[in-house]
Amino acid sequence: MHSPCSLNIDVEWQTLNSTLQLAANEALGKRKKRRRKRLLILWNVDIKNLIENKKKVYLRYLTTRSETDKLEYKRLVATVKRETRKIKRQC
Repeated sequence: MHSPCSLNIDVEWQTLNSTLQLAANEALGKRKKRRRKRLLILWNVDIKNLIENKKKVYLRYLTTRSETDKLEYKRLVATVKRETRKIKRQC
């Protein structure tokens, strides 16, 4: 009555999925995803120290999960953004 393939819907789905992907790759090709890391153009010691401090506070927040550490981290994020904007405006 039923074919052996229809008994296992997962196998059929995997076959259909791989066939469709193979056909799409042949017809359309593949593109490599390029991940671009945004870099700060103007990097100085002050910004480096602020970012390192922010990372330390973030790691402390991850371990403690306290509200005070969270507020301290958010304050440092805002400080880093403010300082980077200042540097960008100066140049």
